[in-house]
Amino acid sequence: MVPKNLRVKNWEQFQHYKDRNPPWIKLHFALLASEDWVTLDDASKLLAVVCMLIASRNNGEVPNNPAYLKRVAYLDRLPKLEPLISCGFLEILQASASTPQAPASGVQADARPETETEADKKDSLSETSSDESPKQASPKTYPADFEAFWLSYPRTPNMSKSKALACWKKLTPADRLACAQAVPAYKAFLSSKADHPTMHATTFINERRFEGFAAGQAELSAPVGDAQWAKRVRYGRKESKWASDWGPRPGDRGCLVPQHLLEPSDGANWTEMEISR
Repeated sequence: MVPKNLRVKNWEQFQHYKDRNPPWIKLHFALLASEDWVTLDDASKLLAVVCMLIASRNNGEVPNNPAYLKRVAYLDRLPKLEPLISCGFLEILQASASTPQAPASGVQADARPETETEADKKDSLSETSSDESPKQASPKTYPADFEAFWLSYPRTPNMSKSKALACWKKLTPADRLACAQAVPAYKAFLSSKADHPTMHATTFINERRFEGFAAGQAELSAPVGDAQWAKRVRYGRKESKWASDWGPRPGDRGCLVPQHLLEPSDGANWTEMEISR
């Protein structure tokens, strides 16, 4: 009578996961040291791996159905199970009671069982089988004051909004207001320095860099008359320098100098000058 099912011998020792359909199996390196594995032909070695994959979904059992194995494993010909049975890799299941497990032999002889480590358990919990749908994460909401700051801040693709929020929460309400109000001055500073890298929002908040631009914002917000702008422009033409505290230099986007005070060449080759407070 042709047995309906076969079984990978000592499956419980070779693959220690139980009560689930694992998305992967373990191939012990010691398998390569087994004499029977080495002497098997290449087709049988591949078939052994196929059998282990199928057994992982059937409590260690493999259907004695070459046509099914050929189809499920996309083999180009009907597989031969006899070499795996002869070498002891597969055992024949009796129709009645289950056959007691014999001592490991053949291909299994050198595959030492191992204890499931904490790392394995974590991997098991984090894995999702192909027929399980991941839960959709609910969109994260942000406080209105932080959202306003984030939208106005000159962001780059590598900035983390959640990390910036964590820094934002450490500020007092007064510091949050000062931080938000300092953004225009910082943007003006960046506009005046085309090659200057943009500071990460977490650095701007956590290291209180906004304090240095809060005074600049006050200066930028204060009304400046034509006479003062004309004086600054004359200085720029003479020294070929422009103070970052005055906003973007002539010719740069966002320049605050009235247009009627400027000449086409103003700002060209002017370098930046820092003003000490």
